[in-house]
Amino acid sequence: MKGMTHFVSGVAAATFIPQVVRISTSARFAVEGAAGSFIIVLAGIFGMLPDTLDFKFNQFFQKPLFKVDPEPSSPDPAEIAAQFARAVNEAGRTGKEVRIQFFPIQLSGNEWRQYCIFFDKKSVSVQVNEIVSTSQIPVPGTAPPADKRSATAEFDYELKPRSEKVDWLNSSVRLLRRLIKGPDKPGKKIPPTTVDILSSTMFGLEKEPDGRVYFNWLPWHRTWTHSYLLGLILSVPVFLGAYLLGVENWSLYGGVAFLGFAVHLTEDMTGHIGGSILWPLMRQRTEGLELFKASDPRTNFSVIYAAFILIIFNIDRFSTQLITGAPESAISWQLFLLLFLALPLLIYFSVMKKIIAAVRKESEGEPEPEEPDGTGDPLID
Repeated sequence: MKGMTHFVSGVAAATFIPQVVRISTSARFAVEGAAGSFIIVLAGIFGMLPDTLDFKFNQFFQKPLFKVDPEPSSPDPAEIAAQFARAVNEAGRTGKEVRIQFFPIQLSGNEWRQYCIFFDKKSVSVQVNEIVSTSQIPVPGTAPPADKRSATAEFDYELKPRSEKVDWLNSSVRLLRRLIKGPDKPGKKIPPTTVDILSSTMFGLEKEPDGRVYFNWLPWHRTWTHSYLLGLILSVPVFLGAYLLGVENWSLYGGVAFLGFAVHLTEDMTGHIGGSILWPLMRQRTEGLELFKASDPRTNFSVIYAAFILIIFNIDRFSTQLITGAPESAISWQLFLLLFLALPLLIYFSVMKKIIAAVRKESEGEPEPEEPDGTGDPLID
């Protein structure tokens, strides 16, 4: 999910603690430090911390064996595809993990040459597209000539999207996912990737005992930075800092910091990539439940909307009680949540479902495009 989604979710979680609301919102309570505490914001900051550590720190310490940096003036799709094929063969030949990084093609401060990578079991295809702006809007008429636009390269080992190296935690998540969604789809394909603006994208390739090569998207993402144990460790300085500074309710600060961090990881586990949630005890990245996609705007909008409503709800019931929580309140809490949370989201998803159905009906007969799984500015799924 997006950074704002994680920030607001962390804040919303913190507002379920009455004392946190009281020391943050109103000076009329007989609470030391009331209306002078930023403890709620602390939950939001720690809610963004896992991805901040990943994209502002962790990714810059990665050392890929293969680096694909196409020539800006004349990107060669055949060479881009050949580089990936070499990486797959290297992983298959050595049995070690091989990482390959694809860099964006920047033409100017606001112009980028887009290219897409399509994966098959034993081949890869690359298509060079139009120039796009930093807002990813294509410039018409800038696509390369047809004979220089695409190419395919084959490799010796078969790619697969799921690893067979699973521990008890990964097995448990897979079981829960199947209970919720049903059996995993057979023959799941690796989604294509689009490289265009700002950031590069990296893949990890590793041969497994069945002779196939496991394709791992952004192998450095959601590893040690996405661990509940790390969140607990990082909350310790907050506990100590608040205690040493003599802050009233000092124990709440470390707890709220950990809560914001934990909410982020829990939200991520509903997506596709998952996380190394028990690092360093268990270093392997655990798969997610695959219930939502970070690239789906419906997911981020609905979570942010629900978080804002819950923030308003909790701040009111633990402070002024003008809306709910007291005999003189305007409405009951059940009616408030029904009118302002459940019904709006129900209407929103119903309308979106009809819009999507109408769009699909208009494009009936045309091949449905697959959505690239993270490129340019990586999607937090």
